[in-house]
Amino acid sequence: MPNTTSKGGIDFKRVLKKYRKNWYLFVITIVIGYLYANNSNKYIIPIYSLSTSVLIEDKTNSSILEERASISASPSFLSSKLIENQIASLKSFVQIKRIIEQLDFEVSYFAKGKYIWDEIYKRSPFIVNFDKEHSQVRYRRIDLKFISENEFILWSEHNPFKQPKTYRFGEDIISSNCNFKIELKEGINPLHYTNQEYGFIINSIDGVTNEYRNKTSIHIEGGTSVLIISSHGPNKQKEKDYLNKLTKVFLLSNLEKKNKILTNTIIFINSQLVGIGKSLDESEQRLEEYRKNHKFMQLNAKAAGLLSKMNSQSKTRSNLLLDLKYYEYLQEYLIAHNNFDDVVMPSTVGLSLPLFSDLVLKLSTVTLKKEDLIANSSRENPYIETLEEEMENMKVALIENINSIVYTTNIKIEDIEERMMVTDEEFSKLPGIEREYLEIQRKYKIYNNLFDFLLKRKSEVEIQRAANLSDHEIIDYAGDTGIGKISQSPKSAYVNAILWAIVLPSVFLFLVVLLNNRVMAREDIESHTDVPIIGSLIKNPEKNGNYVLKSPNSYFSELLRIIRIKLKLDPAQGKQVVAVTSAMIDEGKTFFSVNFASVYALTGKRTLLLGFDLRRPNIANEFNLDPNKGITDYLINDLNLDDVIQKTFTKNLDILLSGPIPPNPDELIESEKTQQLFLELKQKYDYIIMDTSPIGLVGDAYLLNKYADATIFIVRHNFSTKKNFSSAIKEAENNKMKNLHIVYNDVKSKRDKYDNQFYSDAEPQKYFVRIILSIRQFVVDLLRKF
Repeated sequence: MPNTTSKGGIDFKRVLKKYRKNWYLFVITIVIGYLYANNSNKYIIPIYSLSTSVLIEDKTNSSILEERASISASPSFLSSKLIENQIASLKSFVQIKRIIEQLDFEVSYFAKGKYIWDEIYKRSPFIVNFDKEHSQVRYRRIDLKFISENEFILWSEHNPFKQPKTYRFGEDIISSNCNFKIELKEGINPLHYTNQEYGFIINSIDGVTNEYRNKTSIHIEGGTSVLIISSHGPNKQKEKDYLNKLTKVFLLSNLEKKNKILTNTIIFINSQLVGIGKSLDESEQRLEEYRKNHKFMQLNAKAAGLLSKMNSQSKTRSNLLLDLKYYEYLQEYLIAHNNFDDVVMPSTVGLSLPLFSDLVLKLSTVTLKKEDLIANSSRENPYIETLEEEMENMKVALIENINSIVYTTNIKIEDIEERMMVTDEEFSKLPGIEREYLEIQRKYKIYNNLFDFLLKRKSEVEIQRAANLSDHEIIDYAGDTGIGKISQSPKSAYVNAILWAIVLPSVFLFLVVLLNNRVMAREDIESHTDVPIIGSLIKNPEKNGNYVLKSPNSYFSELLRIIRIKLKLDPAQGKQVVAVTSAMIDEGKTFFSVNFASVYALTGKRTLLLGFDLRRPNIANEFNLDPNKGITDYLINDLNLDDVIQKTFTKNLDILLSGPIPPNPDELIESEKTQQLFLELKQKYDYIIMDTSPIGLVGDAYLLNKYADATIFIVRHNFSTKKNFSSAIKEAENNKMKNLHIVYNDVKSKRDKYDNQFYSDAEPQKYFVRIILSIRQFVVDLLRKF
């Protein structure tokens, strides 16, 4: 069970004590951590973060780009959809690949430092030119070193350059998987670089594109439409060039897109001007010829009124026909195209189709979403299919809308043509010369008005294109601000190492305390039982069993005397017998019995050490006695008591061993002869110390309980398990063992050297001997812990 206090919580006092006792572990781990951090710092590649900022705007105007600018008419749309679309455009694979192709990123150059390889973007004394049509060794560093003005050595850890080989500058290096050459930059003297090793890596455009796409971060600055674009890498200049090129191309793309719409508009107007201009020239020439031939200069009032009416009707019809041509153009465009970025919008030709413009805007937005998804995932993404269905539905709606407009326009044309027929009937009643002249003049004015209208629209578009600017603006260029070092600093490496050096042994020692199932303190005993602890014994200073007889004035002997005094045995009242037991073997009950009996003997009282552990007797070894003579002989062979009791070299201390191990210890203990044995011994001795079997293994001690006046239960420090102790002490209480007390054995002494010497009659050990014994004890304790 875990090491807890009597209240069930963790004993933090013991944990702290464990930390204090094992302070050397913290010292060792801190030293190791410091050395590790010091070594790791040598190999840290510095990583720098750079950023740039772009203001996203939508410069709305009432010009021909009104529909295109309608996306900015709603502030909420500008703050969400427009900005999201710009972010998607900035991080699109196509956009970043376009930038990577313009920069010199396909080959990375390095110089070998003391511990790491540094990227030397734009600072390399040489360049690598390779055949892009030939396969190359990619993403493998190839090393080289200049050896003369014209030669260098090339090698690598990978084929085909595992064996170093000498080449000349400008020489083609060709194999099955490479085709390149090394050329010196202008003004470079190789002899100045002979002490430096260089390396280069040939990358793939798609690989570099994906790398920069993944590490490009874009976020919106709070409460604004400013995009903060950042990237990071080991070379500041390289990241600076990338970010500045990214923003430059982004603004250029926006301007090109706007100009493309205007250019398509001009092309459409020019195509109309060609046909109308030709008709205008013909009408003008015919009008002049008619005037010359018929010397006709002015119409009467009625003819002039009809002419004005016919001109108005013809102008309306011509406008409707022009609109119809545009609508038919839209029909053909919608059927043939899926992308509507360059479609000529209605406002370009002076028309207003709000529903059509709104559908085109929505379709463009969905198209951008689809392109972003394709760039960031695979075409198998189910959401792409959903967007394609939505786009198809919008396209169908657009076609239906334009078909409806074409149908309505045809009806209007038919209506104006019917009115023109009525006017023509009136016109036919005029004299022939006036009628013919009126017809020629009417056509001329129609073509002239249309031509003037288209020229005006063309001028507007050309002026707009000439004055066009990007909707967006760079606020801060990369490198001016926003440079930060994001790689691990040397200080943080040391801090982390020290923290781990403290945490690891702390956790280890905490778990040792928490999971330790052995009795480590008096609190562990008191938390499992209410049986009183009558005393504690320090660790045996020597390995012999009868230490009290050899050192009667020692501190160890005084502790046993205190227990004797607390036990309060009184032979006059018939309280003479002390039973000594424990939960398991090797907990020190026999050792305690021998020395406890010695303490009583030193008082001048007749004392008997009774070895009633019939199953595992050990007392004979402590006193060099005959193990074959003892209790078993008395109970089985009808020997006299004096024949089995053995004398010791100490006055007043006799020993009755267990004798040969019997096959039936329980039956012998329960026999009447055992009862007779105790009656005789009580008459013969003042005190009887009885060593019994462990109650956690056998029940002999329970059978002997009726002969005992007190019971000492031995618990050994850092040896007895809590589980066994708890179970055994409860059994002892349930069986009502008489006058039960606990002795906490083998406890490490807290007394200082002076106190121990004061209670000891032994000669002080030499300094060297004490060191050897201390080391030996440390190893034993460490092994016992594990």
